[in-house]
Amino acid sequence: MAEMAIFNLNDISLLFGGFLSLVVAVRLMLGQSEGPLVPHHGLLLALFFLLGTLRALDGMVNTNPALRQMLITWYPISVFGLGFIYFLQGPLLFWFARASFSQAINLTYKDALHLIPLLGYPFYLWFMGTNISAPVDPDFGNAAVAQKNAPAEVLIWAQHISLFIYSSLCVSRLFEYQRHLKLLQLPSQKMDLQGLRLLLIGFLAINAWSFIILLDSRFLHWLSPTLLGESTSHLLFIYMSVLIVYLLKNAQGFSDIQPEHKLNHALVSEEPQLQLVEKLQSFMESNKPYLEPHITVERLAIKLNVSPKLLSSTINNQLQMNFFELIGSYRVEEAKRKLADEQLRDLPIHEIMKHCGFSSKSVFNQAFKKAVGVTPSHYRQQYLGCRLAG
Repeated sequence: MAEMAIFNLNDISLLFGGFLSLVVAVRLMLGQSEGPLVPHHGLLLALFFLLGTLRALDGMVNTNPALRQMLITWYPISVFGLGFIYFLQGPLLFWFARASFSQAINLTYKDALHLIPLLGYPFYLWFMGTNISAPVDPDFGNAAVAQKNAPAEVLIWAQHISLFIYSSLCVSRLFEYQRHLKLLQLPSQKMDLQGLRLLLIGFLAINAWSFIILLDSRFLHWLSPTLLGESTSHLLFIYMSVLIVYLLKNAQGFSDIQPEHKLNHALVSEEPQLQLVEKLQSFMESNKPYLEPHITVERLAIKLNVSPKLLSSTINNQLQMNFFELIGSYRVEEAKRKLADEQLRDLPIHEIMKHCGFSSKSVFNQAFKKAVGVTPSHYRQQYLGCRLAG
C-alpha cells in the first residue's frame, strides 16, 4: 500500500472532480422539492452527476498502475467493474435534456432501448472473466494495452462512441430549442439557458476531446497518450468547477423554462379552421389566456397545439379580426364584468385594468370606449348607479 502513489496531478483532478460531481448530485437530490425541475427530471440529472463521481474513480483505475495492480491481485475482472457508467450517463442526460426543452415528455417503454448496452454489460464481464488467463498482465485494463485484447478494445470504442453520440444529441436538442425561441420571437431567456448551455455543451466538449484522444492514440500518434489522457481529467475537473460556481450564483439550478415556452412535437398544423375556432373559443373561456399581459399569437398557438400561422389565419378569416383585436375584445368583456361587480366597486379602475391583462391606461380606455361607447369610469357609474336605483 505504501507504493500506491495516488496523489499525482492527474489523480488530484480526478478526485476533486469526482467530489464536486457528488456535491452537485446531493444538492439536486435534496433540492428537488424546492427547485423548478419536475421531480423525476431532477432525479435523472442527480443520477447523471452521481455517475460522474464513479467515472472519476474509473479514471483512476485506468491511469493509476498501483491501484490497478491491487485490483487485479484481488479480482482481475474488477478493473472493468465501472465500465457500465459510460452506457448509462449518456441516456440519463439525453432524457433530462429532452424533458427540459419539450412539453409532456415522460419515459416510455421505448426508452428502455437506450439501455440495451447497459443490460448487456454483465454478459460482457462474464465473457471477459472466463477468458482471462493467469498470470495477469499488470497493465490489464489499461487503454494503452487494450489494443492487444480485442474484447477490451471493442469496449473502449463503444464507451467513447456512446458518450459522444448522446452528448451530441443533447446539444442538438439545445440548438433546436434556441431555433424555437427565435422562430416564435419569445424572450431569449438567457438566465434560463445559461446553466443548460454549460451543462450540455461542456459535456459534449469533454467527450469530443476524449474521442479525439482515442483516435490519436490508435491512428495518428501525434501527441503523448499520457499527456492527452491527463488533459481529460483536468477538463472534467474544470467542467465540474464551472458548474459548481454557476449553482452557487443561481439558486434556480439548471432549468427554469416555462411549460408554454417548451417545444411541442405534437403540433397539429392542418387542423380545420372551423374546428379550431370552437377550440379557441372554448380555451379562451376556460383558461383565460388573455389575462396574461404579454400574450402573443405564438404563445397562444403553443397552448392550443397548432402552428402560429394557422391560428392567425383562422382568426382573420373566421372571426374577421386580427389577434390583438381578439385579445382586446375578451379583455374588455372581462373588464365589463369586473366594473359591474358590486363587490369590486371600491377597487380602483387601474387595478381592474391590470387584472384584465391591460398594461397601458390609454390603450385600456381607448379599447373600452371603442367597444362599449363610454369610458370605464362612466360605465361603472352608469351600471352600478342604475342597479342601485332599481
